[in-house]
Amino acid sequence: MTFHVGFTDSHEFSPVNMNYPAAHIHMLPVELLQHIFLLVVNDVPDCPSVFSYGDTTISPNVGSPPLVFTRVCHFWRVISYSTTAVWSRMQVSLPGRVEPLKPFLPSFLQSWLARSGNQPLTLRIVSGELPVRTTRRCMRQSCQEPSQADSQLLEILLSESKRWEAVALAFSDDLNRDFDTPELKSLQCCWSELSSFNAPNLTHLHITYRWSLTMRFRHIPTCDNVRHLWVQNASARIIRSTFLMFPRMESIKVDLIISDIGHPHNSTTHSCLESITFPIPSDPFLYCGSAGNCILQRTGDRLSDDHTVERN
Repeated sequence: MTFHVGFTDSHEFSPVNMNYPAAHIHMLPVELLQHIFLLVVNDVPDCPSVFSYGDTTISPNVGSPPLVFTRVCHFWRVISYSTTAVWSRMQVSLPGRVEPLKPFLPSFLQSWLARSGNQPLTLRIVSGELPVRTTRRCMRQSCQEPSQADSQLLEILLSESKRWEAVALAFSDDLNRDFDTPELKSLQCCWSELSSFNAPNLTHLHITYRWSLTMRFRHIPTCDNVRHLWVQNASARIIRSTFLMFPRMESIKVDLIISDIGHPHNSTTHSCLESITFPIPSDPFLYCGSAGNCILQRTGDRLSDDHTVERN
């Protein structure tokens, strides 16, 4: 009686001649495997991180998608490197250190961008990942300018600004840069950074950080085509001002209504507006007196029946 144990027909035992069945994941069509890679990358919150940070160190993020795909096997590495869309979403954390980075890290970022080919870029920029080593020079200048390390990474990202499609600037300090972004459609930034963008195709805008009640409102070309505005916090006066700043605005969402007592609550109209979303106040009388219910009522009365007025 003979038994088949998975060897080849060779009479000589050799591990080289053993036939192990290929894993199912390796038998998938290339197009399907690429689709799986894209699903994984698109599911990463806040975009895949290019760098990994320790308490005082910065290194390539080899333990997370998409770079982790390249470490599984040669087949996966070839497929992931050839799938440009896998590399088109990224989070770049600026270290904040005064001293420049060693050449390897900027080169790593350039390689990541090169693998994305000509794909539109979805980019999230975060600042201050490493503790700043304060120097006397830095103390005198109040550290308002980006550090040398930050500037190195920013210049690399700016070299691809014409491919930026969706950008989130997740910090409040001004970068003191101008951004030429002709393909930008979605932007998250603070109010003070908005004027730095040349973005004629911008349609979705998310404003973070408080807009000072003393800030002057002025129209800029980037605002012309904004359809959807999301503001972290705003007063009734600011909300009315957005109707002037964004002439084609179709929806506005405000997370927190702040008081602007002392400013007149004048009525306003906006012909393009279709949807308003305001938070529910804990004290409706205070809310109406200081900011939002009055604005909501006056604006809502001008919306047609098929439009929506929502309250969170």
